[in-house]
Amino acid sequence: MPSDRRTEWTSASSTTDPIYIVPQYGWERAAWFAFHILASDLTTSGVAPQYITMDWNLPMDIEDDQIETMLQVIDRESKKYGAAIVTGHTGRYEGCAYPMVGGATFLAIAPKDGWVTANMARPGNHVLVTKTAALEATAILSNTFPDLIERTLGAEVTERARALFDSMSTVDDALSAASIGLRRGGVWAMHDATEGGVRNAVWEMAQASGLGVDVNLARVHVDPAVAAVSKVFGMDPLDAISEGTLVIAVEPDAVSDVIARLKKEGMLAEDIGHFTKRGQACRDQGRPLKPADRDPFWVAFSRALAGEIS
Repeated sequence: MPSDRRTEWTSASSTTDPIYIVPQYGWERAAWFAFHILASDLTTSGVAPQYITMDWNLPMDIEDDQIETMLQVIDRESKKYGAAIVTGHTGRYEGCAYPMVGGATFLAIAPKDGWVTANMARPGNHVLVTKTAALEATAILSNTFPDLIERTLGAEVTERARALFDSMSTVDDALSAASIGLRRGGVWAMHDATEGGVRNAVWEMAQASGLGVDVNLARVHVDPAVAAVSKVFGMDPLDAISEGTLVIAVEPDAVSDVIARLKKEGMLAEDIGHFTKRGQACRDQGRPLKPADRDPFWVAFSRALAGEIS
């Protein structure tokens, strides 16, 4: 670990998860998503990945050119964010099946106090939410059931919904927000809105930080295509899985700078409220804020597979 008399270094962040590959997305898209699932977990610390290890345990029937395509994408994305793949393994094995085809670790090292975690929100921090609610739910449903959605909503909405796939990452959101400053510099905590969507992500961040929160979830942006697809599938967008949507806890004085930086990078961010003192309740427009019992995406996906949505 690097050190000198001017900078005190500490292990800042790491994440280890399965390598998640869905061939139906296309090999390039599938590899891109696999990389960004892992990188999104790590970059919520405010630090870009630096070192990567990958262990690929692939099915016997995968072709060499398909492996090459995936590895080229992983290499491209690693270089884009300045990360080095330092070790790994690739092999075909009996009994291995999609979507879990191995595991990977992403690691970053940063100066002391040069990173954040989801449990570091402070009273008075504003709550920013990027992009749109139900981003992942909409992207997955529209790319898995495009004919169903096109019959109901038309080609234009279907293409808009399918294009959201390429936004299913919080890497750029997190690094852009962090560039304004971490901790007293501006950003105190970040959390991606995966299972349970935005409502659950806000609640989880408050719980992890031991704080209350006072928000207006009606301020969360819902893309028109998301709203349309959610209606077809009977989902509340605020409760649906939303990989690619980032919840950020920001010092009041830094809110405008963070929003402006995200906008400059092409990402919308809405200020939906603030964290309150320890022991206070979690509220949405004065009412108790409570996550849904179950993410509606899974019900919608199962019903669509069974032909129950038309």
